Amino acid sequence: MIELKAYQKQAVGNLVDKINKMVRSPENGICIFQSPTGSGKTLMVSQALKELVKKRKDDKKFSFIWISVRMLHEQSKEKLEKYYEDDQALQCSYFEDLIDKKIGENEILFINWHSINKKDINIYVRDSEQENNLNSVIQNTKDEGREIILIIDESHHTASSEKSKELIEVISPKVTLEVSATPHLKDTMSEFERISLTEVKEEEMIKYEIAVNPEFLELKVGPKSADELVIGQALKKREELAEMYRKEGANINPLVLIQLPDKKSDMTDKKEVVLKILKDKFDITEENGKLAIWLSEDKSDTLANVTKNNNEVEALVFKQAIALGWDCPRASILVIFRESKSFVFTIQTIGRIMRMPELKYYLKEPELNKGFVFTNLSNIEITEDYARDYVTVFEAKRNGELYNEVSLPSIYLKRKRERTRLSGDFIRIFLKVAQERKLKEKMNVKPSKIVSPVIANGKIVDIDKPGEIEHKGKLDIVLSDHEVQIRFDNFIVQNCSPYFSGKQNSIG
Repeated sequence: MIELKAYQKQAVGNLVDKINKMVRSPENGICIFQSPTGSGKTLMVSQALKELVKKRKDDKKFSFIWISVRMLHEQSKEKLEKYYEDDQALQCSYFEDLIDKKIGENEILFINWHSINKKDINIYVRDSEQENNLNSVIQNTKDEGREIILIIDESHHTASSEKSKELIEVISPKVTLEVSATPHLKDTMSEFERISLTEVKEEEMIKYEIAVNPEFLELKVGPKSADELVIGQALKKREELAEMYRKEGANINPLVLIQLPDKKSDMTDKKEVVLKILKDKFDITEENGKLAIWLSEDKSDTLANVTKNNNEVEALVFKQAIALGWDCPRASILVIFRESKSFVFTIQTIGRIMRMPELKYYLKEPELNKGFVFTNLSNIEITEDYARDYVTVFEAKRNGELYNEVSLPSIYLKRKRERTRLSGDFIRIFLKVAQERKLKEKMNVKPSKIVSPVIANGKIVDIDKPGEIEHKGKLDIVLSDHEVQIRFDNFIVQNCSPYFSGKQNSIG
């Protein structure tokens, strides 16, 4: 049995009271539950639902719909099933598990946000001959006399508040519970419950701050590339933390998370560069058990136990996809690389290194109470997470009584290949202009070095607060040939726009 912290017990009691109040109201209502990343939002909502059905008033009967983004609904379902396994207070189901096309009493239907928004594959809200769609299930459930409570989990990922309002209108629940560190629906809420960052830190649930490139101003860089520098410093910090845990008598092996840029944001794949540095410079590989990989196209066999505090894996290479909802409290260090586009920290990514592995602060080694980010970025900003505009549950139709048929002629320009690509004349024109302007004399093709500034000695105290992070200065790092090539490619792309739309359309 999980023992709730003081702030969690208080929040659960408040949520139950507020939901009961809204249930008794003649109108539907929205309750906002705002709680910091790492505070145990899923645990608190699970307990609130349990107490709601056990202490229900006025003979009310409930059915629940739990909506999450990406694959978080699966993780939430697993957590709630484990939480309810002793008393079976509520039943957790997917759409295909429903009996008689309705949500049963004290049953939670878990749905992935994407599945009710992608128009072409939407089996949930699309009408069918068998009426086996979400609209029919909702109506059948309401016909049974049960109140529907909708939980929108990690709601800041579910596009704009307008789209969330549309979904609420379609489902028309008695109560909507929006759960997030950065909620959207404040302007339409009936009730509001908020847990402060201070409360969570006082219970020693999360680290008290994040240090970014600590002590970088004192570094002697030498010939190292920026990639090798940040990986090396991250692994050095990992060894220091491991020794501190040993001094504290804690059997914890700290984990370094290495986040790769998306391929679409870079012109080369960073994966091979990172794996080569880990192997050649630091002897960290899958073969010796120190490395795990979690990519859509490549997953290590050792991932099953990587979240255990004493697991032997020292570094995990991943992309943004696992950042949401993945819990690994021993993860203390995050490595992030420069992308071709501007970079902002997302709350969920940095939240992966916020949790305390033993839910307590360490007195002998206070450095263990901090998280660490190592990066070759020159500047960092924290922003709220917004998902793409997924919801497509509404369909616009013209009112035939108000509008007459309109006939518009089709007028268009014939597409010319030269308008979107560089023609063979480009080289001739370029060389002529270069000669006229004496470009060759103005170019330095042998600079002593090409450097890039890297943020140094920064810290983040509140990861849920947007804005640029504090830092004491910047460190100039020599760019590797690989990074120079990436920058050159991007420079060419940007300067040939709009006549040239991508690398694939280039000429020699």
